[in-house]
Amino acid sequence: MIQKIKDLMAMKEQVDVIKNNLNYATSSVSELKNEIGALKQQINDNINELDNKNNEFFKNFDENVTLIKNIRHDFEKELFQFKLLKSQLQKKLIEKFEEELDKELKIQIDTLKKDSDNYNELKENINKITEKVNNLSEEINKFTEISRNIKKEDFELTRFAQQLIEMDKEKLELMQKIDTLERLVSKMRRQEFVTR
Repeated sequence: MIQKIKDLMAMKEQVDVIKNNLNYATSSVSELKNEIGALKQQINDNINELDNKNNEFFKNFDENVTLIKNIRHDFEKELFQFKLLKSQLQKKLIEKFEEELDKELKIQIDTLKKDSDNYNELKENINKITEKVNNLSEEINKFTEISRNIKKEDFELTRFAQQLIEMDKEKLELMQKIDTLERLVSKMRRQEFVTR
């Protein structure tokens, strides 16, 4: 009987140990449950924060995409206007160049025509002077021939010599004028050649 009591006492001690272990396990499970709950709440908070950040990111992304589209549209519009302006500017420059070229050509043609008229007039004057000089030379030659054939007493030699000297001077002056005119004509021809 005493043995049974001892066994019961031992069994009670074991039950108490098991009970204590069970209480400890229950307490540990509760703590673990609380920690899991806190961890779950933290995960939910992190998920919500991540969702908010993703929503904000996508909102900003959409705004940036819209802004980029608007900028691209404005850029294409400005590029088109620039190309149009460039084309108009090129056309105006070409028209202005052609207009200035026409003016300059007209001035040069008028100048060339005037120079040509002056040249022809000068050439005609030179021909007339040359003809006069030739006639004068013939007259001088006639006077020279006459002077050889006439007698000293029929003519005043001094007066004739004076006339010859004057005629010779006239001839020299005319020759100098011809020389000057020929140089002038030569100069005009060179200018006309350079202008062409």
